[in-house]
Amino acid sequence: LRFVFCGSEERGLLGSKAYVRDHESELEKAALNINLDMIGTYLGKFIACVSAEDKLAHYISYMAAEVGFPVEAKSPIIGIRIEVSGYFLRIDSGIPALSFARIASSNVAPIHCRYDLMEVMSMEQLQKDIDFLAKFTERFANAVVCPVSREIPEKIKTELDEYLFRKRKEQ
Repeated sequence: LRFVFCGSEERGLLGSKAYVRDHESELEKAALNINLDMIGTYLGKFIACVSAEDKLAHYISYMAAEVGFPVEAKSPIIGIRIEVSGYFLRIDSGIPALSFARIASSNVAPIHCRYDLMEVMSMEQLQKDIDFLAKFTERFANAVVCPVSREIPEKIKTELDEYLFRKRKEQ
């Protein structure tokens, strides 16, 4: 397990780009990139955006139901603007990616702006989020066989290219 904290993400994923550049040879060993965004806030719903084979979204949904934690797992991720912590960079590196986030409509949740203050945080919710994330990570890390293949489905690659305007959307 490797925990990476990246900075300057809203300025163009600078921290993530530096990490990928400086650790390129180690990325071959990575099984899954887990990104966290806006956890612990009392606003919005908890989601898991999956850029891997569909069975990872099903695995998360099943586990969440089993432990009683409400999360909406979906694949593919495009349509929800998740760019922090090099989420897209890891996909480009061929590493399956997963982003856990708490989202709400823009008129409710002041995120990534000057109103994004500690007052929207809930220590109780943060603890619940962390408990679920720790259980998921422990299960994934201790699996006898990695539950997801180390490949990005073509559908997700295409959507990513279209989302980042590297390719025109197919009609």
